[in-house]
Amino acid sequence: MKKRLGNYLKNKSTYFYVEAVVVIVILTVLIAIFVPRQINKIYKLKRNTDISNATLLGHAAENIIKSNDEFKNYFIDKLNVNKEVIVNSEDIDDRFINALIKELKGFKINQLPIIKMKKGGYTHFSISIDNNNNVNVYADNSDDTKDLQLYPKKYN
Repeated sequence: MKKRLGNYLKNKSTYFYVEAVVVIVILTVLIAIFVPRQINKIYKLKRNTDISNATLLGHAAENIIKSNDEFKNYFIDKLNVNKEVIVNSEDIDDRFINALIKELKGFKINQLPIIKMKKGGYTHFSISIDNNNNVNVYADNSDDTKDLQLYPKKYN
């Protein structure tokens, strides 16, 4: 069997190489078409995951503000939700994040969600609450240049 295959390849070597090149070119074209599509789908899935996580954080923050008297008049410009907090802290921001974690446990979520959409330099979620108790959740990159509002949904 090996002899026959070797003899076949010796006699048909140029034809074999042409076939191999054609197959490689076809595979390259298929990869060039389908890989960017899959990358875009993955990015959209990460974006949608972040939007749903931000919505969850926004609803939990609104529930805390409505139900907890300690936070009725609480407002903040930008609070990093994913920062490390002290459990029994006197800092109001740490207490708010601990209340947020407790509220999420009511939704059967044991930890704060992390950002999935790294494209754009986003590293964490941040929450802002104004004087009228309106909650906004952003994808944040630790500086003031580029925050992406995810809740209420402003991102298309």
